[in-house]
Parts: sequence; structure tokens; C-alpha cells
Amino acid sequence: MFAGQLFSAPDEYVKLAGKVVVTKESDMWLKATVPFVTVAHPKAQTYLKKRPTTIQEVMNVEFLDNLKVRLYLCFSNEHQKKTLRSSTLTDAQFYQYYSAEVEYLTVQVDRNTKNAHFLFPALLAERDGFFKGGYVKLVGYAVEISQNDVPFEISESIFFDKYRTEEILNKFKAQAAANSDKNRGLLMPAHLVDSSYLDATTVVKPKADAGR
Repeated sequence: MFAGQLFSAPDEYVKLAGKVVVTKESDMWLKATVPFVTVAHPKAQTYLKKRPTTIQEVMNVEFLDNLKVRLYLCFSNEHQKKTLRSSTLTDAQFYQYYSAEVEYLTVQVDRNTKNAHFLFPALLAERDGFFKGGYVKLVGYAVEISQNDVPFEISESIFFDKYRTEEILNKFKAQAAANSDKNRGLLMPAHLVDSSYLDATTVVKPKADAGR
């Protein structure tokens, strides 16, 4: 599922600017925000040393084209867990995974924080018991940022409950990737609901299945 990293140095070209935060946005939506920074274009140094000779070779290294920000979220169905509390089921059997991505035509390389916003139906969160009293109980998340479908290496891109070891975090991400498809479309890029969620230093690609 996961391709080899395009770049060896973590956070060299793209990095997270903080943790993913999931909050109540309105009576209808929960909002998940991925803060990220475009640090540099991976081909900038090479490009500036060699002058392009064809139209195809020309690029603007102050912009990163074809960037994708994919977010995986994991919640626990607390309603099921409470109902079946006397059973021998493990915590992991109550986990629910969701995924969506924002696909950018281009993103300005300016070292300023940009935010990829995602929305999740608040009513579903209430039904399943992980949104109660204004508080969202998040089990974990994973973020993958890629260019032309090849991931950048990014530090602190996976969070899973109290676990910190790389092996467990990678297993969590693999589980999220394998199991989120069954909930396709429930987590969605926020700009599909309201264009005001877009950043002025980015241009998104129109895509009918962006919530996949």
C-alpha cells in the first residue's frame, strides 16, 4: 500500500506544522484540520543549475504541483463498546476508520502554514458515541502528503492513543488504510461543502471522488 519514500530527509520539503485537531465545527459537522508547511521544491537546486531547453522542462520552483494530503482518522464506537462491555471483545474491534484526501493542482512554496480541512457528520459521531458534550474522542490519525502519488517523508505524521513505537504506529496506519474504504465518503474534503475552507496560496483539483 505504501510506496517507498521519495526523499530521505524527513521534513526537508514538506512538514506538518502541528497535530491534527478534530473539533466541533457546527451542529452538522466535525472538522479535522491538517496543518502543513511547504518548505522547498525538491527539484529547485537541480533546476536552477541547468537551464531548461524545452517547454516540458520549464517549471516554477516556487510552487509544488500535484500535491495530495491524505488523512486517516480512527474513532472507537463507544456505543457498541458500552453495550457489549461484558464481552471479551478487544478495544481494536470497536475501531472505525475513515479516510479522505485533498488534491492540489498547485501549492505555493512559502514556508507559511497551510491547512487542509476535512468534515465529518456530527450526527454519526453522536450516534456512535465518540462525540459527546462537545468533546471528540479521537483514537488516532495518520497523515500522508505526496507529490505525483509518491509520499514525502514526514515526522510525527502518525498518532495512535498512548503508543509511540514506530512498529506499532506503522501497523496502525496500515490498518487505517486497509479498513477505511468501507466508510468511503463519510469523511470529506471541507471545500466540497464550502469553498471558504480553501487557502489562497493553494489551488485544488476538481475531483468527483475526492472523498474516497
